[in-house]
Amino acid sequence: MNLNINRFFRDSGLKVLAISNLNACEYAILFYLLNCAISGLENLISNESELGSIIGHSTNDIRLALERMASRSIIKLHYGDGTQSPSLQSVSLGINWDISKWKLMTHDEETAPRNHHEAIIFPFRKGSPNLQLIDGTRYENNPKPSIQKPAAEVEAWQRIFDSFIRGRDIDEHESESNKQVARTLSLAHPIDQILVLVRHFNQRIPTLSLLASNWAHYAELYEQESQKLDLFEVRQRQTELDQKARDAAMNILSKSKDLDLSEEEIQILELLSNHRHPRRQLFWAYQQRIRYPKLAKFFTEVHNLMLPITQTGQVVKMPTE
Repeated sequence: MNLNINRFFRDSGLKVLAISNLNACEYAILFYLLNCAISGLENLISNESELGSIIGHSTNDIRLALERMASRSIIKLHYGDGTQSPSLQSVSLGINWDISKWKLMTHDEETAPRNHHEAIIFPFRKGSPNLQLIDGTRYENNPKPSIQKPAAEVEAWQRIFDSFIRGRDIDEHESESNKQVARTLSLAHPIDQILVLVRHFNQRIPTLSLLASNWAHYAELYEQESQKLDLFEVRQRQTELDQKARDAAMNILSKSKDLDLSEEEIQILELLSNHRHPRRQLFWAYQQRIRYPKLAKFFTEVHNLMLPITQTGQVVKMPTE
């Protein structure tokens, strides 16, 4: 998926949709556009009649839905030639990936737009007039039947706090402040993800408050730094596989007399055992394996090490599993 779609899911776009108070036609259009974007088509050019036939709504419903979502900055909308009839007039539309610009109305649409953070930070309840975090202790003095949380979940904030203060010297005021932020983080994000970021950045995060207020930045930075580590591991893995192919060729070459190999078979084994890119050469040799009948068993054992390439020598990128 591209960067816009990754950002949409990372920024809890589906959570924001859940409180967007759209009607059935609007949701149908939005999810159709989301499906198109995932397929690589971020900007759709169509007309109201065609769009209505696809999602099963009338052209009037389509036009009202498009205008309503455009006015709320949920989609980007542009009509073409105004001389055509409305149902046939071309329209260009796509999702506005910056969900902070969306105007999220309450169920009573006379009220002011809600802030998209209401959906991202969970759980919240409506207070008067402010939002308040659910502290989890409101039934302490008046017990009511409920499903008890596992101890590990109840103490998640403590695990975050302990991981953060490890190796730090902080005073009592800082300790209480970070404990409170740890509680908020444990409600807003998965505990495993929080611990990964805290341990990864370590001293680069002076306070948990900085992590909480810049969560998207640190999550993206972690992803970038992890990809660099992954790239190194991939290169190391490729080097190991190259050496494995060389070793296999050298092993057969050491038995050349016992196997009564031909001069051509010996030459191809010497090439594989000394080449800078033995797995690429193995691919070419495998295509001509009929010329090396006494290496049939060798090719059977090492064919999974081959690195397919084109005639110009470019590595063929295999689809990921």
